[in-house]
Amino acid sequence: MSIWKRTTSLSGQCSTEPFEMWESPDKSRKTFTVHATYGKPIDILSLKLDVLEDFRAQVEHVKKTRSALFSSPEIEIVQACPICNAPAEQSRFSVQIYNARYHECLSCTHRFVINRPGQRALDRFYSEDAPIASTYTDRRTSETRVKQVATPKAQWALAEFERVHGTKPERILDVGAGGGHFVYACHLLGLNADGIELSESSRDYCKRHFEIDLRAEDFLSNDLSLPEYDLITFWGVIEHVAEPVQFLNAARKHLSQHKGMVIAEVPRWECLGTAIQSQWNDSLVRHLNPMGHIHIFSDNSLATAFANASLAPAAVWYFGMDAYEWATQMSYHLDDPSVVEKIKELIPGVQQSLDSARFSDEVVLAAIP
Repeated sequence: MSIWKRTTSLSGQCSTEPFEMWESPDKSRKTFTVHATYGKPIDILSLKLDVLEDFRAQVEHVKKTRSALFSSPEIEIVQACPICNAPAEQSRFSVQIYNARYHECLSCTHRFVINRPGQRALDRFYSEDAPIASTYTDRRTSETRVKQVATPKAQWALAEFERVHGTKPERILDVGAGGGHFVYACHLLGLNADGIELSESSRDYCKRHFEIDLRAEDFLSNDLSLPEYDLITFWGVIEHVAEPVQFLNAARKHLSQHKGMVIAEVPRWECLGTAIQSQWNDSLVRHLNPMGHIHIFSDNSLATAFANASLAPAAVWYFGMDAYEWATQMSYHLDDPSVVEKIKELIPGVQQSLDSARFSDEVVLAAIP
């Protein structure tokens, strides 16, 4: 196995420790000082208004569409771990969600869906499944998403870039920009930011709502012509693509020669959300959703992915929606829609405790060449 080591104290006061020491598993045993942030305050109930309005209907839609997709004859079996390239036949089964089988790579501990739909099946799915893009283009939650999601991410990215390089990034590129919320938040902070997004509906939304034109190019294309960027971000992107390391390599190629940073936010395996959904695996709409997240990263596999793209860890941010997941699943299985409302005041505090203990379902890693 190829396992990174993370050194922290046994004090239990995770949120008061601003730095972690990460040691690479190769022969050099190189150590990296990684700045750590824990938690991100958010009014999750306002942000997930569209889901909470009829969670049961959302569950049934996701269950029906994903189960059909992952039982189609157009399934392809992954032959090697997408992070470390170890043979997939040496992986082991972790959990099945809607006919999709998550496997664990025994070399780097990455979890990936081993039975993926072929490209034609995926194209049909995305053309027929309208809720995919609507999550990030709902006008009712757009202001909340900019204020509570995109702006804190832009501020964190700016602070970490300045901490490492001593200056602000001159040019920022957000890959897989969705509805453009992060690009817009950067503009509000006076930063020069561009975005790339393949979804036409998302680009149209960004143009109408934020008056920003997102680029439509394929980020992996050899013909892509881009200026050099100081900061390149992937907010909830590389868990969707077949080969995450290819995207990190492409980002490395487009970085400034003088200073640069790559940031990626991904779902984590080691979290309360995974524990809950592994038990209630027939009622989920997020996290272990095999259509959205064909990869669920361990901290080890995320560090390995960056290292394989010649990027060294510099900062990490732990936060998540595990407490929200707990509340919605309790509401669903008790068949009592009032549960979420009754315990909503507890959700932020519970989540902060999970984030501080590094038991959250999201992690952001910033790395430099």
